[in-house]
Amino acid sequence: MADIDFYGGIGDDNGEEGFGLDDDLDGEDNYNTDDKLSPLQKLEKYMQSDNVYTRQMVARGMLDTIRAVEDEEEDCTPVLEAMVKLSEDSDPIVRSELMEQIPHLAMYCQENKDLFPNSVSLYILPMVVRYLNDRNNQVRKTSQAALLVLLEQELISKADIEEQVVSVILDLASPDSMDDYRTEAVALMSKMSQLLGRDMTERLFLSRFCEMCTDPLFHVRKVCAANFGDFCTVVGQDNTERELLPKFYYLCEDGVWGVRKACAECFMAVSCSCSLDVRRGELSNLFVNLLCDLSRW
Repeated sequence: MADIDFYGGIGDDNGEEGFGLDDDLDGEDNYNTDDKLSPLQKLEKYMQSDNVYTRQMVARGMLDTIRAVEDEEEDCTPVLEAMVKLSEDSDPIVRSELMEQIPHLAMYCQENKDLFPNSVSLYILPMVVRYLNDRNNQVRKTSQAALLVLLEQELISKADIEEQVVSVILDLASPDSMDDYRTEAVALMSKMSQLLGRDMTERLFLSRFCEMCTDPLFHVRKVCAANFGDFCTVVGQDNTERELLPKFYYLCEDGVWGVRKACAECFMAVSCSCSLDVRRGELSNLFVNLLCDLSRW
């Protein structure tokens, strides 16, 4: 984590190695002027730099900046607003860097919620959700990872999940969405289900997951197959036998061998979510078919 003093180290003689922090500053007088700026003022100044690496360092040091303003209560909300503005940076390097700091920022704000009330719900989570459909692949992946950490650490309320997160994921998983978005959405949906539990998964994701098992894109079907066992474990026996098994039969006969292979790898988890009668009467024959598959793996 970058130190907040980084923003003050602009008077070094080695200016060319300072990621452009002193591009518009020169000499001791300017150093002294900048040294008098508050952490918030330094943040607002350097996030406007033309040098992308300077802005990246600002994003990397965001937690230290927030820590530095805790003694200035009037700066607590403005620093969060500046962070949101930084999240709109045009360069994916900056956006991705900021996303990597999100779990630390959320944890700190939650621990100091008297100074940063509702900060996760009002400032942090909306940034994460917006990045889920970012045009840059790396930014999307870092936002997905950040969202899962926030869920795992219980830093997001279930109300916020339903109000802010679910609709975006369902949109990304819709048939009209781009191929990459659909593939990522079903993977994220599957990972989230393990953290949300049976009730929310059944109500919010089960129907869409079933639809995606027959998606025209084999990458989507393969991700569905790879996560099928975990999904069955979450939603329980009744939902597995009634809703999911028909889709599993379909995937086990998929024309793409990689999808069938994924089904074989999760077969044990699927069978453990079914009754003994279903395992004997239906799944046993299905497993024999996979054993006799002409493709080798």
